[in-house]
Amino acid sequence: MISATVSALADAALLLPASILLLLYLAALREWRLALALAASFAGAAVATILLKLIFNACGPGLANAEVISPSGHVSFSTVFYAGLAILLSVGRGRVVQFAAGIAAALLLVAIGISRVRLGAHSIPEVLIGFTVGALAVGFFVWLSLREGLPHLPLAPVAGGFALTLVMLGGSQFSLERDIALYARSLAASLDVCALPPGYQPWDASGQAATRAFEGA
Repeated sequence: MISATVSALADAALLLPASILLLLYLAALREWRLALALAASFAGAAVATILLKLIFNACGPGLANAEVISPSGHVSFSTVFYAGLAILLSVGRGRVVQFAAGIAAALLLVAIGISRVRLGAHSIPEVLIGFTVGALAVGFFVWLSLREGLPHLPLAPVAGGFALTLVMLGGSQFSLERDIALYARSLAASLDVCALPPGYQPWDASGQAATRAFEGA
């Protein structure tokens, strides 16, 4: 129950609308370059994660003792969102607040990673890849934003917007995992690369996912 609740905080059904609201808020403040930097980081993490999912969904099952089939999108995108949010909200609020925000974001992200493993949705290497992708995207955001300087954002509108999104969409689920997996294996078959092991069946007779790779993004 706890793992499912924590994992839901990283679901695209929550984070995509929350990210859009955050970007719109930055745009309303006329922080155009900051909004573009954050949007580029979100997009970079999403594209990198999807590409890695395509590669490993196509080739992962054919590798001996492969532990990576689908790098965690929950982890990669939540890393960008929550770390980026912690950075934005701690600017100009003193070292103690900055330290506390960083620790809180780190603990939440570790909890999300653990929840994905405990739910059987991902292996530890898949979670670590997700963290790596997210951390690189956060680094890219920091590099872009520091060139222009970070503003002191009011806390209440951001916290209120996220709380509203959480109340409305918390617990919802959205995943393209099955579509990505099927496309990856169709592409691999058409290109005649990364042959699957004999008898490998990603779906059972009822059409449900037969491997953990399809249980979550």
